[in-house]
Amino acid sequence: MKTPLHKEVLTNSDEHAGLHLHLNSAPLTLKHTIHPEHIRDNLPAGHGGVGFLFHATDWDTLSFSFHNVKHRNASFEEELWNTKPFIASPIYSGSQVIGANIACPVPLEMWLGSPRGIKRFRETQFFPALELARQAGLNMVAMGASTPYACNYGALPRHTKPPHITTGHAATAAMLKDWAVHCCNELDLEFGNTKLALFGAAGRLGTTVAKYLLYKDAPKELVLIDLPDKVNLLTEQARELLASDLLGKSRVSVHTFSPDTLLPQFDGAILASSTSVPYLTASDLKRAQFWIDDSHPRAASVEAELASRGQTLYIECFARGPVGLDTTFPFRLPTTRDCYTCFAEGYSAWQEGIASDFIIGSPPVWSVSYTHSLLKKYGFSVGPFHGKNGSPISLEAHQRSNHELMGS
Repeated sequence: MKTPLHKEVLTNSDEHAGLHLHLNSAPLTLKHTIHPEHIRDNLPAGHGGVGFLFHATDWDTLSFSFHNVKHRNASFEEELWNTKPFIASPIYSGSQVIGANIACPVPLEMWLGSPRGIKRFRETQFFPALELARQAGLNMVAMGASTPYACNYGALPRHTKPPHITTGHAATAAMLKDWAVHCCNELDLEFGNTKLALFGAAGRLGTTVAKYLLYKDAPKELVLIDLPDKVNLLTEQARELLASDLLGKSRVSVHTFSPDTLLPQFDGAILASSTSVPYLTASDLKRAQFWIDDSHPRAASVEAELASRGQTLYIECFARGPVGLDTTFPFRLPTTRDCYTCFAEGYSAWQEGIASDFIIGSPPVWSVSYTHSLLKKYGFSVGPFHGKNGSPISLEAHQRSNHELMGS
């Protein structure tokens, strides 16, 4: 039996109509309060714990943790800025507590778009979250979603050590390649003969993913795609990839993306872009056989995802964890055994006993390859196909729909 580590603060509040007005004006109230000492005192003796630090990716996810989430306005935004990071749930291996999820309640679009917003997030959310992790006895913290921006991918000095940190980029690059190979296998494509597009290729994660895609087993062609103002970066990146000894027989091409520019033809795509506004339409999605989306919160709207469901795979990038792993938080993943790839990196580094920052900056190919070997060592793999909207995808239904379309 797992020891309950949280205290229920308020239940069934929505059933009391008389409280509705009060809840709209009351301060945010956590559904569960978990004190750091409750995590620390239940960790394996002498081993410390593993943490996953993440931010609210969108406004809907706030309701995972708070009772009285309000409509967005300036007052509510300021309230979120003044709300401290909190322990969202313990993380278990079997019945043993091994760590905790630590959440920052400020959604991405409130801070990522400006240096001032990033600085405020760093000071009011990121550094306090690391301090909370320290109090909880966590010695390795994986940074989820866009939180690496807050510390310049580990380059900024910080007062709180431990915990040590890892950006998650090596594991994400490794798992994105695993997913691309898996999609090809399931769709009767040969990975070595595919034309693969990489959106967000000029970014920090994108450059890492591009190098690893061309390492050893590689697609026939890699199309680097980013915004028009990144064309010089893409061109230089393509030149460097072509000059490297990673390439083998692969081709590298460059394409800029804008609403009035037609996308090139490709078999599948990896989305490593960072945007708060979805930019792909249903007709865009139907141009390829699969899309693996690691952008936050998403590259295509829910409507575009569902409208193209019968013609293409548009899936979330995640990792199926080892038997017994239980994150006990309602991420939009198939089960609580499943996790985001950045957490898989932190878990592997924690299991390996790494007592320093692990992946920071832009990891070289050998570092991604080493991390990939750790993921396999500790039991991480691809899982079932799962939509970015949180719903399962039946490949049989997808293929049946495709056959019907070809026969019509």
